[in-house]
Amino acid sequence: MRQELSIYFSRIIYAAQWYILAPATLAIAESDKISQGLIGFLPFAFIIGAATTQIPAAYLSSKIGPKKTFLIGLFILSLSDIVVSFTNTFLEAFSLRILAGLGAGLYFSPAAAVLVSSNKERSATLMGLYNAAFSIGGLIGLSWGILDAILGWRIATFIGGLLGLIAFSENLFLVKDVKLITQSKLVFDKKLVILGIATSGIWGSSYAVGTLIPSFASELYKISPYKVSPLVSLYFLGNIIGGSITYLFEKRNKFRAIIFMSILTALTYPLYGIIGIYFMAIAALLNGIFINVATSIYYALAVDELNSINESLSLSIINLINMVIGVWVSPLFSFTMAINLKLSLYILLAVTIIPVVLIKKL
Repeated sequence: MRQELSIYFSRIIYAAQWYILAPATLAIAESDKISQGLIGFLPFAFIIGAATTQIPAAYLSSKIGPKKTFLIGLFILSLSDIVVSFTNTFLEAFSLRILAGLGAGLYFSPAAAVLVSSNKERSATLMGLYNAAFSIGGLIGLSWGILDAILGWRIATFIGGLLGLIAFSENLFLVKDVKLITQSKLVFDKKLVILGIATSGIWGSSYAVGTLIPSFASELYKISPYKVSPLVSLYFLGNIIGGSITYLFEKRNKFRAIIFMSILTALTYPLYGIIGIYFMAIAALLNGIFINVATSIYYALAVDELNSINESLSLSIINLINMVIGVWVSPLFSFTMAINLKLSLYILLAVTIIPVVLIKKL
């Protein structure tokens, strides 16, 4: 149990660093006179880095162990966030977000493999709590705007990087390594590939919401992104609830559950743009619940029913495909924002629900 709690702790800090720049995105772009339509490339850069190291993470896990692999990733991610606080241009921030993404990619599947190896019969429950921990971190990261407003985004981001180094040190001493099956060659299981494609819209829309909704809400409701971030961070509170109730689907048909939850997720996106900012917070809460149940189920599916290789590689393949396809949702969302704010919400609806039909082929 103590090892599980240690991994959940580092997962929280790791997740906060995904979203720590979200409240400051507009400020960084405006300081370098970058147009609103291009702000989606900052979160895009992070995912390019994370996608690049998904498969290397699985390979390293088999060679040096998953613990060492995810610790290397956490260190790179944390150091990058420390250095980004000293940047002076959007291009520098873009480059450092790629580096941060490289570290993030080395963390995800190896840390999950260590976690799931402790009790494979509870894979959905463990992945649900793993995702809930990510959501706690996301809530913290999206609410970082409060600290940004008090200290300035540079000092606040520097502090976030230091917290990552603290989590690195804690996991270094308290988490035990596990041995994974060594792959003699890289194998892409057809069913895993289909599942990755089918769920890429769910993942991509989730990432776009977490990184760009503060900017969206600021433009639509004419409120500072620093002030609106705590409200839309209810999305991550919903994520926490969703991850915590995933155990209800442990014995159910996971394929049908993914389709059902993706439909509910998609229907919440138009709600972000009606009535007002406080109703948006409610929509964010519901969206967070549905989306985290969906992602927790398909991660569990990847390491349980569809796993013909080691757990780390299964999750790496799913995450790689999710990222390579889903990352384009963020720039698409920001480009559409520049044309019509509310139309961008229907883009999220469409890209979430359309690819899921491929699950029928599994």
